[in-house]
Amino acid sequence: IETRGNDVASWLGEPLEFEEIDRLIYLKAALSESLRLYPSVPEDSKHVVYDDVLPDGTFVPAGSSVTYSIYATGRMKSTWGDDCLEFRPERWLSPDGKFIMHDSNKFVAFNAGPRICLGKDFAYRQMKIVAMALLSFFRFKLADETKLVTYRTMFTLHIDGSLPMIAVPRTTLVISSMH
Repeated sequence: IETRGNDVASWLGEPLEFEEIDRLIYLKAALSESLRLYPSVPEDSKHVVYDDVLPDGTFVPAGSSVTYSIYATGRMKSTWGDDCLEFRPERWLSPDGKFIMHDSNKFVAFNAGPRICLGKDFAYRQMKIVAMALLSFFRFKLADETKLVTYRTMFTLHIDGSLPMIAVPRTTLVISSMH
């Protein structure tokens, strides 16, 4: 962050201010891309109180339930392009480096419309703080790079089994990689 300069001691001496946290644009893009591919809640259901019509014209009678896959929505080629299965944080950045919040009906990890998560901004702030703290002091690598990671769908998305990691302490901060 340009507010801290190149003095590594100033990065570690005081907690980040709100404005500094907001400037972590690439980190927010990486977190958004992670949530697109691995949403905390992989599917959601809605109960229909009154007869309704979906945007595609489908009639949904009162008393019905509609379930949709947030996990699948984040991987749709028709929505995210041919590289929909790739982790590419740059899809969240404009050419001039500003963060692009995609339409909440496209990126549904926080729900959409009148039911969008009230804590979305707080969640981003918390994720940035934790990631910044961990990544400032450690590099992480898989303990077993040959292990295939699989997931189990419950109310939330879980890694099936465990994912042992090795935290390697950093000797210095890598300032150039933090946007």
